[in-house]
Amino acid sequence: MRFVSPESVKLSRAYFTDLDRVTYSQVAWSEDDLEGLRASLMRKLKLLVLVKGHVVIATSHLLESELAHEILLPHPRLFSEGVIVPALRSEFRGFDEFLDAKIAETKEADRYTGSGSRDMAQMLDSFASMAIHWQVDQTADWFKQRLVYDLQDQQGLLRSCLRAKGVIVPHTIADEIAQVPRLARRDVYRLAEQTHDKQLWEILCTYADFIYYLSGARAVWSEGVLPQENLMDFSLGDLAGGRTRLSEMQVFFKVFVDLVKTATQTHFPVDLLDALSVEDVLDLHQVGTQDWFVEKYTCIQERTKEGLNIHDPERLVLLMDELQEYERTLHDEFSAAIQKELPAYARERRAEEANEFLNAVASLIVPYWGAPGDVKEILVSGMRFVGRSKAAKAMERKTERCLATFDRILDSRDMEAKPVLLAFLQKIKTVYSKKMLRME
Repeated sequence: MRFVSPESVKLSRAYFTDLDRVTYSQVAWSEDDLEGLRASLMRKLKLLVLVKGHVVIATSHLLESELAHEILLPHPRLFSEGVIVPALRSEFRGFDEFLDAKIAETKEADRYTGSGSRDMAQMLDSFASMAIHWQVDQTADWFKQRLVYDLQDQQGLLRSCLRAKGVIVPHTIADEIAQVPRLARRDVYRLAEQTHDKQLWEILCTYADFIYYLSGARAVWSEGVLPQENLMDFSLGDLAGGRTRLSEMQVFFKVFVDLVKTATQTHFPVDLLDALSVEDVLDLHQVGTQDWFVEKYTCIQERTKEGLNIHDPERLVLLMDELQEYERTLHDEFSAAIQKELPAYARERRAEEANEFLNAVASLIVPYWGAPGDVKEILVSGMRFVGRSKAAKAMERKTERCLATFDRILDSRDMEAKPVLLAFLQKIKTVYSKKMLRME
């Protein structure tokens, strides 16, 4: 296993925190609730595998979460291929070592003593191809500084949400938080509870969770474009009284996919993420990174955000109106990108359809016709079979020259005109269709 620094990881990444046992273990889940939670987690993970270079998950979340054990232990390939990358504190050289240290800490030992935690640690030590080493001091300091700053920033998201609910913030609470030597979330929960204001407690605790996750994401350079939803189910719409609720899921299906459906007049299945297996999305992940889909998709999101005027000096947390502007501009950017790709995509689709047609014709006239080949092979073999060898040879030479010319044109084309986004979506549909056929 390679231990890498955050800055050395080149592909885009998302910091996934939905497996944090601290948040979901506080709810009394029924079996139906748990089934729904598992399905939701799998959908989110599958989507991130499709659209991001890496999915970074804190080692503590992987080891302490029963849901992580259920969902991820059966799929070591997620880790061996570096798609899911554990974030490990820099003082540890392995996951068993980290687990032993956590068990030795009596305050958290109960979270790590089950057999699932040990199985996960051993699987990671055996299969994980890489782990990101991060410095724990950086997260603790930033978490406290940022939370104090946001409590004092009258125009920021936290104070805007509190103001919208009519909550009066005690002037001493920011100072009390600042005075805690090594601030943890439980300290914020305790100080918020002491105010005896339920709404203040709910909003401040939720926001503290968000900032805590954001501090971890910053430590591994994975804060992302939309940290409000990339990091946790943090409903800005509910807190601020608005309607905007952007997420990776919404950006993909309600912006990107809907635009593709309109532009190409094609159907896209709504149950895609449920139908595709983990192995399917892993295979598609390799295609998406090799064919530049992941890079282009992420670049459009990042370029859109960089064009916004954002109140937050760190450009991490977006206000409601900023989120709404981001959604509108992102829609326009994806629409423009898809329109640029359409001509080349249409040509490639016509070529594929012609190839399929010629293959079908050749299968009728050429005995024992095997797997589909390219257009050149189909035509040349068919002509040779019916006794037109000279014509076949001439066509072979012409086709080779045309193909060489076409390759040069492809290589010189502007990346924005290549059907990167549309072609990848077509590949996803192809995998989906094959699965559906097998199930019938």
